[in-house]
Parts: sequence; structure tokens; C-alpha cells
Amino acid sequence: MKRLFVWLLLGIFTVGAVSAQPRNTDRSRWKSAKKKAKELVSEGWKVDGSRSLEDLLFQHYQKLSDENNQELVSNVIGNTSVQTLNQALQWAATSACVSYAKQARQMVLGRITEEFGAGVANSPSVDNFYEGYESRVAKEINGELKKSFAVFREKKEGGFDYMAFYLINEESASNARMRALERQIQESEFARENAEKISEFVREGFLIESVE
Repeated sequence: MKRLFVWLLLGIFTVGAVSAQPRNTDRSRWKSAKKKAKELVSEGWKVDGSRSLEDLLFQHYQKLSDENNQELVSNVIGNTSVQTLNQALQWAATSACVSYAKQARQMVLGRITEEFGAGVANSPSVDNFYEGYESRVAKEINGELKKSFAVFREKKEGGFDYMAFYLINEESASNARMRALERQIQESEFARENAEKISEFVREGFLIESVE
């Protein structure tokens, strides 16, 4: 009886150990996280925060496994006047919003050019629509940018280089773009006349490029 009890305990511990093992996809992401963390550390980057870089990257990669999430990396590197980490973070957030808005504008411009032709797409009245739409998207997307983590490194001449890694959910981003369009329609005759078609373009997602 005693021997049977011992074997039962061993069986429980063995099952527990197996169930605690990470799935293959998790192990793959963990390896990728460790590799990327090693690269960043070798380049002199440090985490802006208290958690380990490996853990932050692993969590970041897990969230990116959701096809509705995209990554936007905002780089504040080079000849900038950033002197504090808080200033760097604000700069990175602003750059990320502006970059996303420019990409949203380019996507709509491309679709309008395909649909209406270059002559219409590049007319002064439509240019005004693009500019207004871009400005409004930059404001609307601000609340949808979710900072995953950030890294920094000190520059020899003083100040910091900074990289902020953001996640953008496409459903939330699409809603933000539509809010921007709805506001811009009120000021653009071209947008009012073609609201249904332009709304289709605005709802279309696009692959986000990082901020250089």
C-alpha cells in the first residue's frame, strides 16, 4: 500500500512537470526573444523599466501572434536633443502617431488614385482632404498606440537614443481612422461626394512600417 502511494505521488509530479512545459510555439518565441535581447544588449541598449528584456520581448512576441496586432517601432536615434528618458518617450510617441498617420494617408491616396485617376487624386481640393485626414488620424491614433516596452542607450556627447515598441490593434486603429474621416468629411466637399467609396478605403488595413 505504501509503495502504491509513492508511485501515485510520482505520477502526479510527473504529470505536473509535463503540463508545466511550455508549448512548442512558446519555446520558439522564447528563443527568438533571447536572441533579439542579446542583439540589443550587444548594441548597448538597456530596458527603460524594471523587467528583463527577454521577458518583455517574449510577451511582445506573444501579443504579435494575434493577427489583429501589428508592431510599430519608433526610433529616436541620432541627432536629437533628447536629454531625459521622459522626453525621449514623448518624442517616440509623437513620432509613432505622425508616422502612422502618414502611412494611412499614403494608403488612401493610393486607393483614390486607382479609383479616380491621378488627375483627381492630386487636385488641390483632394490634397486638402489628405492633409486634414492625416492630421486627424495622428490625433485619433494616439489613444490606440499601446507601448509594449522601450529601450535606451546613453550617447557619448550626452543625451539618449531611444526605441519604443508599440502594438496597434487593427480593429481599434480602423475605428480611429473612421473617426478621423467622419470629422474630415464635414470640411471636404470631395470627401462628402465620395464618402461611401473613401470609407471603404479607410477601413482597409495596411502593413505598418517602423519609424526611421
